[in-house]
Amino acid sequence: MSVWSGLAAAGVAITIALVAFGQPVWEYQRVDSVSRETWDYRPFSAGQTLYNNTTGVTTFRNYTYDQLAGLPSGRAQPHMAKVFADYQSFMTLALIAGAAGIALGIVSKWRKFRGIFAGIAFLAAAAPILYTIFTIAFAIPDAATSDVSSNIREFSGSIRGTVSEVWGQRIGWYLPMGSGLAFAWASSDLWHVRAMRKRVPTKIEVTLKPASSQGPALPPPPPPPAEAAPVAPPEPMIEEVFVIGSNGLLVKHMSRTLMTDKDRDVVGSMISAISSFVREAFSERDGEVHEVSLGDHRFVMCNEAGLVVAVLVTAGETEAIVHRLRHLLTVLRDRYGERLAQWQGEPIEGIEDELGVLWHPYHLPPPPVA
Repeated sequence: MSVWSGLAAAGVAITIALVAFGQPVWEYQRVDSVSRETWDYRPFSAGQTLYNNTTGVTTFRNYTYDQLAGLPSGRAQPHMAKVFADYQSFMTLALIAGAAGIALGIVSKWRKFRGIFAGIAFLAAAAPILYTIFTIAFAIPDAATSDVSSNIREFSGSIRGTVSEVWGQRIGWYLPMGSGLAFAWASSDLWHVRAMRKRVPTKIEVTLKPASSQGPALPPPPPPPAEAAPVAPPEPMIEEVFVIGSNGLLVKHMSRTLMTDKDRDVVGSMISAISSFVREAFSERDGEVHEVSLGDHRFVMCNEAGLVVAVLVTAGETEAIVHRLRHLLTVLRDRYGERLAQWQGEPIEGIEDELGVLWHPYHLPPPPVA
């Protein structure tokens, strides 16, 4: 089974249905000594053929089912018209569903839809055809008894005598059966088709084992030693921060902990020594970073155009704060450059927030635009 076989079966079904539209479904014939009258009922029209035995003249008449129901009293056949109007509706519905199934089947060929949609459409085409074929087999006897002849009691039969009557199904009743079965065949072919999915490459692992004649299998080699995860250097512990102007004066001092008066005296002595060192060390080496160790204390200092930022570090790697000092100097020069160049001891508001980023390195402000 494949999509193509399903589409071919659907094409055959539609072809048979179209051929059946031109063939009589049911026929009635009445013969007496004067004339022979024949009625044949097709899907869309009814035909009357009247042959006069005396004159040898044959008369043909065709009626739509609306016309047949509206003929003068005694000739009208409203019940037969109703039966074949229903037949038309079911056959038309079946052809529409079959055309939709072919369209869905073509799309399913490229796996855009699952075949179940086309299968349902073909099944929807087969059902009304088979239903209406068997329905008219039960509906025509009652309708023909009222409209054609009171002698009709079954779907097909005959009466022989002075007046002979013969009635029954014709090829137009058998052909739709083949069409309905072909649609059902097409439905079964399309039902299993599934939408195409993206193929995932399959990983195949092959394990080679030595033959038994070559002795016992060797144990697998030990796995390579796991590499030790790199240890991040400890975060530096910044205790004090000093901002020293180009004139050697202390612009701002911030401490991580509260200091006693004795500590302030010690820090003041350190600041004096640092100020003298800064004026000499950075006079010709602008932008460099220097580290000075005083016992267990380390001063890290960075100079930019005479402005110095120095920090007192008691633990951790000082390399981790070099980029912070350079960034801080750039920010200070950009935001307070003119005030720092002419600083004479007045307070500078907001500078504490700039220095605070040294303790919060992951919240550095964006660098100023050049």
